[in-house]
Amino acid sequence: MRGATDPGRTARKRTRGGIAYEERGSGLPFIALHGYSLDRRMSIGAFEPLFDEEGRAARPVGTAASDPAGFVTPGPRTYRRVYPDLPFMGESTDAPGGEGHDGILAAMRDFILEVAPSGPILLAGESYGGYLSRGLSKELGDRVAGMFLLCPQIVPISVRDIDPPCVIREDAGWREAALASGASEQDIAEYEYHAVSRSVANFKRTRDEIIAGIRLFRSESMGRYLAGREGFSFDCMGKIGSGGESFDRYLDGPVCFFNGRQDRSVGWRDALRLAPRYPRASYVVADGAGHNAQTESPALFATAFSAWIAACEAAAR
Repeated sequence: MRGATDPGRTARKRTRGGIAYEERGSGLPFIALHGYSLDRRMSIGAFEPLFDEEGRAARPVGTAASDPAGFVTPGPRTYRRVYPDLPFMGESTDAPGGEGHDGILAAMRDFILEVAPSGPILLAGESYGGYLSRGLSKELGDRVAGMFLLCPQIVPISVRDIDPPCVIREDAGWREAALASGASEQDIAEYEYHAVSRSVANFKRTRDEIIAGIRLFRSESMGRYLAGREGFSFDCMGKIGSGGESFDRYLDGPVCFFNGRQDRSVGWRDALRLAPRYPRASYVVADGAGHNAQTESPALFATAFSAWIAACEAAAR
């Protein structure tokens, strides 16, 4: 085990074209996009623990002799993990030119072309970051070798197939313990909006990785920039009279959709409509998990991710 100065773990903070980001390790670029109104702490918290000190990802059970935790010795490939803040969020500037979601997409495409100008990449995206990842796959074509989509946005909010809010599990006294730890009522309200499995540990992680980013979101500037647009100009899926066609590029590389069964924000059924565009897609729908499924079902999330990245490595051979 290496120490804190290990180059595979050391965060390098940089800015390209107004996009603030952290990168860690070297190897195949793995670029993770956080959700709407958040910052890179969300994607770092979700994905970075799934890589070891050398920048390799654990293999799932069945690919080699497993250890007691259910994972195996990582494969030989290392990854350069890139975690940007989206425009208007975190430490990034507002989007430079353009307008609407097309402008956000263009900014992230240009960012990727700067930090990884050639060769294959892997994309991960949560919620709105998943929507952007789908658009980036269309823009970048065969350079995108695989995608991991965490509770991704599929269709405009006005036509989403979602279930009513619910709570599946709730530890006694979690709210009082959260307040005693210094949490505000606003923190708790924002946590409760999405959380369906509520505990002190889950609240603390959500506050550190998700709610903290919301505090930096420049919502008024973003709202003016989007000007009421619901999606990309080329996205007709789910809109009345459009025929419901998806813009998604046909991607025959490994793709994983990881959704929360009780997600009140994007749901899970709309993601199934994309299956024809992703012939090698795996779908994982976690019970007892909402829109922050990675924090409410962390073991299943880690297993799904390791299986997906193992499939990406196998496809590259």
